Amino acid sequence: MVEGVVSWFDPRHGTGSIVTDGGAEVAVHASSIAGGGRQSLRPGDRVAFVLFHGPDGAAASDVHVP
Repeated sequence: MVEGVVSWFDPRHGTGSIVTDGGAEVAVHASSIAGGGRQSLRPGDRVAFVLFHGPDGAAASDVHVP
């Protein structure tokens, strides 16, 4: 898993961005948040996730907020 920090998240659209510990920016969608019924992230949340490369670039899946 890759770790990083949420830089922004728009709960109305369910989209946002995570900056990995390596400095890369990765897209995130609410549907990728794992467990507990949580559907939103907050800027500054530390997260762990699986990095994949989709048609629009790097994205996060299976996002966990410890």
